[in-house]
Amino acid sequence: MADGQRLEAEFEGMRLVVEARPEHWQIFVYDVANCEVLHTTKRMSLGVAKYAAVEFTATHCFGPRHDLKPEIITKMLVWEPVSG
Repeated sequence: MADGQRLEAEFEGMRLVVEARPEHWQIFVYDVANCEVLHTTKRMSLGVAKYAAVEFTATHCFGPRHDLKPEIITKMLVWEPVSG
């Protein structure tokens, strides 16, 4: 993916965004209902970035003791490319 390209997915009312940067993938998790950014971080690969976004969202929505499997959810979500 080229620099600046984005993928977005919806999970539990949150918008998960991963965006290519020159040296990493930037992650944003947005609370759509409250129009706020809840989390931002970066990861070195696309797969790990998607996983990190899902893991944060699951913990935020269900608490740290949730029994969800972020790796499965990451694969099940529809990650749509977004042109800017």
